[in-house]
Amino acid sequence: MNSPSSRHRSMPFEIIGSLAMNNDISKRLFDHLPIANAAWWLTLIAIFSIGFMKPLIFVSNQRLSPVDLLFPLTALLVLASMIVGQISVKFDRSYLYFGAYFGAMLISSIFSLDPTLSFKKLLGEAYLIGLAVLVIVQTTTDSRFRQVSLAWLAGAGVTVFVAFISVILYYFAPGNWLLQYTLYSYGSVPVINFPRISSTMVSASMFCNYLTVGIAIAFVANTKGWIGKWVFRVAVILMILAAISTISIGIGGVFLVLGICIYTTSSIPRARFRRYSMFAAVIIAVVFYLSSFVALKPHSTSPYSFDLPIIGNVQPSPRTLVWTAVLQTIAADPIVGKGLDQPVCAVRFENTDGSYSMLTDAHNIYLSVAGQNGFVGLAALLALIAFLWRIGYRSDDVAVRLLWAAFVSAFIYQGFIGAYEDARHLWVLIGLLVAVSKLGSSTQESLAHCSGV
Repeated sequence: MNSPSSRHRSMPFEIIGSLAMNNDISKRLFDHLPIANAAWWLTLIAIFSIGFMKPLIFVSNQRLSPVDLLFPLTALLVLASMIVGQISVKFDRSYLYFGAYFGAMLISSIFSLDPTLSFKKLLGEAYLIGLAVLVIVQTTTDSRFRQVSLAWLAGAGVTVFVAFISVILYYFAPGNWLLQYTLYSYGSVPVINFPRISSTMVSASMFCNYLTVGIAIAFVANTKGWIGKWVFRVAVILMILAAISTISIGIGGVFLVLGICIYTTSSIPRARFRRYSMFAAVIIAVVFYLSSFVALKPHSTSPYSFDLPIIGNVQPSPRTLVWTAVLQTIAADPIVGKGLDQPVCAVRFENTDGSYSMLTDAHNIYLSVAGQNGFVGLAALLALIAFLWRIGYRSDDVAVRLLWAAFVSAFIYQGFIGAYEDARHLWVLIGLLVAVSKLGSSTQESLAHCSGV
């Protein structure tokens, strides 16, 4: 016979066991706690603020943005929601590709020249993949897709407003404190009497990349009747103008996404206009990409020059010099690379204002990944890209095709001229593309409310 003390000791375990066995009791205990709803609202706030990278918040000598601070709490709430059954998670093929990409970076970190630094960076990569997963597991209805789209557009609206205010201040109040955050150096761009705007992003090119996605999401919102025709037109025009103010080589991607979206949007009745728009967009994108190989102004750090028909003698651009150096890095360690977060080049370049920069960034997603993580990492990245390409290209859902247009333009195309593999907004886009492709017929709404350009 058990003693009273032993019975008292066993009571907590009996209670826990009975709760675990009785789902009805557990449900009643947690139903009144809006854990999943809280996680969703935090996710929307994070998406709204994903374009606010400046001013940065310093925590323990780490530079963080608002979304970085929101992510841990959001992830914990989502995990808690899964445990209590408020969020159900189903296996998705995208998780295999995420896992393969993360595994490649893990291998690279193990063999890194500086494992400590690489493993710190690996935590950041897990965070980026986590952003995509959070969007996938929570964007389960068309209503939530609508909320995500509007939150993104609202945040983009703030960044565009800051961009236009910065242009005005540049001419009428050049000493204003805001400009120290919103202006960006000209770099290899010729210095002109016009500000180069980065708004709330860390660089002008990143701002251009962010707006590229925003344009596609505006098309989604218009196609599904979530915003009116005139709001859509004004939003797209303002985002294009803000993108032009970045004076970035990525502007080619802005025109590319515009052309693909116009071509994809069946509510635009003029088929010839759609085809011409697509053709013109591709031509502009190609011209911008080819121009990235030559310097727009002669510089003293050029190791050589070459002649081009009609144009004459030109020098290599900083990107050309960087890409050449990164190829040498890849050749030296082709399998697993130098290690995550290791500099893949060291190119000294004279900026157009006469100052000098030491370039250690690959300015190319594919070369950046290959230089840090070798062909193992590049293969994993290309597999993920191919998976996402198939999702959008094979879909009959216009919304999915428009998100695919954003991915093609901002990640694949602009990835050839910028190392955006760690851009938070692109991982949110990846998650959104996967999530919306799974909605199926629930995302197919009547086009009665649709309006064209």
